[in-house]
Amino acid sequence: MRRQLTTREWMLLALLGVILLASGYMLLFYMPMTAERDRCLGEAESCRAEIEAAQLRLEEKRRMERELEALFSAGEPPRSIADYDNLQPVMFELNSILASTQDYSLSFSTVDASQAIVRRSISMSFTTGTYESAKTVLQQLHDSAFRCMLDSVNVSVGQGEQDAVSVSGNIVFFEYQAEPKAPAA
Repeated sequence: MRRQLTTREWMLLALLGVILLASGYMLLFYMPMTAERDRCLGEAESCRAEIEAAQLRLEEKRRMERELEALFSAGEPPRSIADYDNLQPVMFELNSILASTQDYSLSFSTVDASQAIVRRSISMSFTTGTYESAKTVLQQLHDSAFRCMLDSVNVSVGQGEQDAVSVSGNIVFFEYQAEPKAPAA
């Protein structure tokens, strides 16, 4: 039994076909292409960010190379870090610098040799007659032939007839060790 479809039913079938075609287009073509486009745009942005970071690193490297060229083209070569186990030359240097003081004392801490740059920390205190001589000693320590850092420096001026200047603080000498020791477990 076959019956004829009415015009209204034909219109509804046509509308259903259009909806199916539009849905098929959206599901099978438009949405996958949009997702692929978004993925490609994200990758392109990631590549742009990597290129910018690489350009920044390149500029920083070029700046450092220019600084090194300027440093080595100057008359005096730059100071380098002494090799590890440099205690005896450091002691001679400290003695020659601190010899001009009235008295001094040094206290050695444990050497930090866990990294390639070894840190030799020394607590020191000394007394001089004037503030200028204390300043000169500190400047000589700072300008030492060996790489060092003055830390926690405390300067106090005495009262009364003897205006002695007392200085205390830490000085850390840096040394280079090719193969750092593994920390003890």
